[in-house]
Amino acid sequence: MENMTFKKWKNKNVLAIGDSITSDGRWQAEFARLTGCNIKTHAHGGIGIIDMTEGKEVADSPDFKYDPFTGTNGSFGPLSVEEVKGVDLIIFLGAYNERHMEYGERGDMFPENNTLRGKFAFVLKRLRELLAEAKNENCTVMLVAPHCVGKYDWVDRDGYEDWPRGTGRSLETMSALISDIARENGLPFCDAWHASGIGKDNWHIYTNSETELRPDYDPEKEYVAPYPMFADRAHLNGAGYAKLGQCIVRAAEEIV
Repeated sequence: MENMTFKKWKNKNVLAIGDSITSDGRWQAEFARLTGCNIKTHAHGGIGIIDMTEGKEVADSPDFKYDPFTGTNGSFGPLSVEEVKGVDLIIFLGAYNERHMEYGERGDMFPENNTLRGKFAFVLKRLRELLAEAKNENCTVMLVAPHCVGKYDWVDRDGYEDWPRGTGRSLETMSALISDIARENGLPFCDAWHASGIGKDNWHIYTNSETELRPDYDPEKEYVAPYPMFADRAHLNGAGYAKLGQCIVRAAEEIV
């Protein structure tokens, strides 16, 4: 990557929207370093995609508790017209906390249809409304699929496995769904699942833990998270965030 020249977004304004993977800020730092863009962030740890435009806890599901202990803390307001004003590219990296959602059908719309398709339809509609109000309808919106995560203390299944168990829904099937949603809406797409280079063979290199199980786990103690024996192989370390940022740069440079 160091020998490659990226000019498309140089001096352009970019907005990153997401959850804890984005609120960390490190993949955006790599994106900005390589492209020379001006990047800002609207993200909060533990949220779902509706919360990304409407504010924290609007779309909490009764059958799933979002992880409130990653990323930023405190209140998180809705996406504003001011935030999208003058932005050339919006990078939407959501859905890590939506693995519990049924996918639904084309034409679904949240809240009438509480499905992942319905949620994406709602969010994209809201983004179009905000951009229209900001007189910035020429802004490009790019959807990014989640990278392949390992287990952590809130989910006891890695990205290759179905979760919830028995559903057949993995992060790979979610990536395919988000790709379909992008095509249906005429949007560019970054397939971080397949293109980031992060997976089971290198979680020990690119995630927060070299091991799957926590060496300090004590079965006699009480923990808040449901699977405290698992170390964090969902969130990335510095090298992992750089790799994710590089993947997103490559996709962004190909936007026509």
